[in-house]
Amino acid sequence: MSELTVDTEHRLTWPARDYAGMPFQPGTRFITESFEDGVRLHVAQLDARQAYLEVTARCNLSCSVCVRQVWREAPGEMTWETFQAVIEGLRAFSQLERVTLGGYGEPPVHPRLPEMLELASTLGGLLTVTTNGLLLDEEVANHILKSRADWVMLSLDAVHTQAHTQARVPAGVERVVANAQRLSRLADRRRGFPLNLGMAFVATRCSRDQLPLLRELARDVNASSVLVSNLLPYTPAMCEEILDNSDEPLALPMNWPVKDNDQITWGRMDLPRMKWGAWQQCRFVLHRALVVGWDGGVSPRYPLMHSYPYYIYGRLKNVSRYVLGNVQQQSLADIWTSAEYVRFRAKVRDFRFMWCVDCGLACDCAERNEDCLGNVPSCADCLCAQGIIRCP
Repeated sequence: MSELTVDTEHRLTWPARDYAGMPFQPGTRFITESFEDGVRLHVAQLDARQAYLEVTARCNLSCSVCVRQVWREAPGEMTWETFQAVIEGLRAFSQLERVTLGGYGEPPVHPRLPEMLELASTLGGLLTVTTNGLLLDEEVANHILKSRADWVMLSLDAVHTQAHTQARVPAGVERVVANAQRLSRLADRRRGFPLNLGMAFVATRCSRDQLPLLRELARDVNASSVLVSNLLPYTPAMCEEILDNSDEPLALPMNWPVKDNDQITWGRMDLPRMKWGAWQQCRFVLHRALVVGWDGGVSPRYPLMHSYPYYIYGRLKNVSRYVLGNVQQQSLADIWTSAEYVRFRAKVRDFRFMWCVDCGLACDCAERNEDCLGNVPSCADCLCAQGIIRCP
């Protein structure tokens, strides 16, 4: 290994020759990262496996605990040209396994969702659609089933029930359940490619008494999974609704039968962690995921795709949107392999952040989503990495 070249952007290129026994192919590109005791090399490769696309930040509901109530930006929706650029950019990733149409908006609100589903299906991977279920009528259901969608994640809990009432949606919950049941029946006709229906539920003090009913509801709509999350509070009032360590642990029925064409499988409930601990893993980085906002901005994870305040154990934290590039100016391949993005993923994998939750020092770094190591943004007190907050 006698020839290593570093360019002006600190990228190191492996020479194009055959080195017997070397773990990298000739021409492998590296990103360098300086440390006090040397330099670390990170392979810059097109290895993204999942993509989350926020086709719209608009919603047909106005849930009281939604981040849209407090965020510091105007919602919009992805243009067809931007969506095309995203899909074409994803073709560069040979390991891509799944695309999720979701984010902080309601995908069926977008007028071109049917065409988006069709175009996303041409990638050849699997497809997930998240929805609150109100607009999941027969037409939308058929468009989903014509695509390669194998998962539909349905949000249904006390928060959404309240939002149905606020929006004057007659029999909102009953409509969502009926829509989900129809989708399940229609999916049975799609032979050879099963559709899994999942449910997302936010556990709060006011919704805790509904938790034992989740298994029956999941069985009624033929859902194969239920994802339970704790509440992420965006206002001081919401802090009062958090389930904390003083509450009884969540002890829920975990399984139920699910009809899968001519077979019976078992559904599963996925519960969150209830208290802070030493274990920290970012599933977005771990699963090699990227997130594209409605305007084409690429972020490394859902919590960093918008700017908003929230409270962590009563302490204010202001999150600023973190964008590593925009598909309207750069290709997804260039954004994913950029030095900043590669180094950020490496930092999160190692979780090289300070321990801010119970540090005890009266600094304001955490309030600005920074830490005293100079990380901006900082994942030091991320509840998602703890598994306390769960994203569909």
